[in-house]
Amino acid sequence: MLVSAYIHFYLYFWGGYRGISIDRIAGLDISRSFALNAVAGLVIAELLVMAWWLRQFERVAALLGVLFAMGAIFAYVLAQTSGLLGFTETGWTAEAVIAEAAQVTAVVSLVGYLVIASRTPAVADSLH
Repeated sequence: MLVSAYIHFYLYFWGGYRGISIDRIAGLDISRSFALNAVAGLVIAELLVMAWWLRQFERVAALLGVLFAMGAIFAYVLAQTSGLLGFTETGWTAEAVIAEAAQVTAVVSLVGYLVIASRTPAVADSLH
């Protein structure tokens, strides 16, 4: 989560995505979506750490992480294919590879945790 959040933060401030506003839906454009992604990724990363540390709401935090990462992956696929909010991404940059790898890793690891936690609560507790 944190890697994805940082990449979106970096692209927003230093990667040229800060001024992209082709189409807007409910006030959201590509530029704002990158800023929102950076903030949401940071908050979810913090929730995951706090949930694990406090041993509370771990499954909720993991589910939020999965949904967030899958949404980011889906948004990138849309941007690469049909376009998203009037913006079409062309090619793969180092930042895109890193962000997508981090998001896929997050989905796989968090889904794995949720599967283990749902089958045997005692095993999920022993993961701490």
